[in-house]
Amino acid sequence: MTLSCAPHSLNHAAYPTFDTGATYRFYTQVLGCQLVGAIRKDTVPSTGAHSPFLHTFFALASGECLAFFEVDGLERPERGDGIPSWIRHIALSVESPEALAQLKQHVESHGIDVLGTVDHEGIWSSIYFFDPNGIRIELTYQSRPLGEQDAAEGRALVGQWVAERGQSLGD
Repeated sequence: MTLSCAPHSLNHAAYPTFDTGATYRFYTQVLGCQLVGAIRKDTVPSTGAHSPFLHTFFALASGECLAFFEVDGLERPERGDGIPSWIRHIALSVESPEALAQLKQHVESHGIDVLGTVDHEGIWSSIYFFDPNGIRIELTYQSRPLGEQDAAEGRALVGQWVAERGQSLGD
């Protein structure tokens, strides 16, 4: 089924921050994003709860944003929820292998440990590092667009995985 009104792009993805200054420096100076907006409120508009916060928006070159909430009194959790740190990440595209190499050097020049370059299926080349909030960032160059053969292989893998676990796709 094709949904004619499916979302057409990402507006923003939001994450917590516990130090807006460090987040600002990282996203503007390390990744070169521009701060394009901020909202400061004492009440959460969607719930009505009293919870003073600052919501910041950092634009990618495409115009899509990564956003952060710093909430008064919210303490950084002491430890994770048991989900491996490599699972949750933000993957950001770069224009070329040369841009990826240049960004790797730039990120490392800020004293940040970088893992990679990692080859994924001969399609993506990626580097990985963490932002000041503990969010894993992947910068990746995709060497070719995904096509119908990739989609067919993906459907087969999903079908196999689901069947092996007694799950349902609902089709």
